Amino acid sequence: MTGDIFLCRLFGIPFRLHWSWFLAIFLVSWTLATGFFPQTLPEFSTESEALWGLGFLAALGLFISVLLHELGHAIAARRLGVEVRGIRLFIFGGVAELGSEPNKAGHEIVIAVAGPVVTLLLILLYELGLTLIVMQSSVSWDLSSGILQLQGGSLATVGAAALLFYLGMINTFLLVFNMIPAFPLDGGRVLRGIIWGATNNYLTGTRVAGGIGIAFAYLLFIGGILNALGGNLFGGVWFFFLGMFLQNAAQSSIAYAQLQQLLRGVRVADMMRRDPVTVDAGLTLREVADEYFLRFPYKSYPVIHDGRYVGMLSLRALQEEPRELWHTRLVGDVVANGPILPSVKPNEPVLQAMRKLAESGQSRLAVVDDGTLVGLLCGRDVMDLMEIRAGLAAARVWQERRAA
Repeated sequence: MTGDIFLCRLFGIPFRLHWSWFLAIFLVSWTLATGFFPQTLPEFSTESEALWGLGFLAALGLFISVLLHELGHAIAARRLGVEVRGIRLFIFGGVAELGSEPNKAGHEIVIAVAGPVVTLLLILLYELGLTLIVMQSSVSWDLSSGILQLQGGSLATVGAAALLFYLGMINTFLLVFNMIPAFPLDGGRVLRGIIWGATNNYLTGTRVAGGIGIAFAYLLFIGGILNALGGNLFGGVWFFFLGMFLQNAAQSSIAYAQLQQLLRGVRVADMMRRDPVTVDAGLTLREVADEYFLRFPYKSYPVIHDGRYVGMLSLRALQEEPRELWHTRLVGDVVANGPILPSVKPNEPVLQAMRKLAESGQSRLAVVDDGTLVGLLCGRDVMDLMEIRAGLAAARVWQERRAA
């Protein structure tokens, strides 16, 4: 994705950072260094450098906790046979990006619960560490002012105690927040799994959990407005954008579930255009421009060499080549040196192929079987089929209601 930085692989799962993660690290560090830690550690409230260091460590610990939470989802998904594309951290936390949805309601619940279980274990670990520090040092608690204050001991000791207290507290909040039954939160995914299992209908579960998620997003919008009017502009903006993120995710999930319903059972072989117009890899760019792009209404063509499929030549790739080289530059060389575009197999589900189509930014994909081109899948054809099926489904519902 644009703006993502690949860092490493954890248990074979790609781990990426979005650029907004760095903004989140700064904002959380600043909030803690200027607010939470000076109040929690009054004896060291003037130690700005130390407080900023604690703020950064706490922000880093928060996102490490989020990473482990998402790793719980990812490992559970992979064990249940669901493809995991990676884990992505961004300004609102993190997400385990799955290549497909679980195919069983029970699997949905297990994957959804795996993350909160990891968070619960982390909370217990943080609380254990805090308890050990308090028991083995002179650190004391003070709640007389209504705000937790840690006193006694060196800065390193009370700082470690404050850090563990914060991580335990924030993870407890995240655990409770995540278990709200509003999709796409973990609680919403559990709710979807329960409704899916009870009704044996994935779309129904998604619509109910997604609808609650959208309603919850509107509550966040209202909370954001009230916070802003109350003088907490930063909190108001945070609530507003978090609501936008949840609303978009819920709406996208409902739309995806509807796509699954409309395209259920349809394979690429059912939709592909057979005997497509192809381009020989030995043609020059001038020849392909004159004989294909200026003759047929297509923006990309499959390229063939000795009867084998070698890639797709797009109009954009042709335009990017210097025109003075068109008379000598071969199509095969352009395809070989250009980006590798995805292809699909005849027996692939159309929904999976459409995901590849969207990610590639192309209007059609080559259908390849054992290295041989057997057809082309066009996005417009799939959209037309969806429109037809949606129209027929609506007509059937109308007739059933009229008959009732």
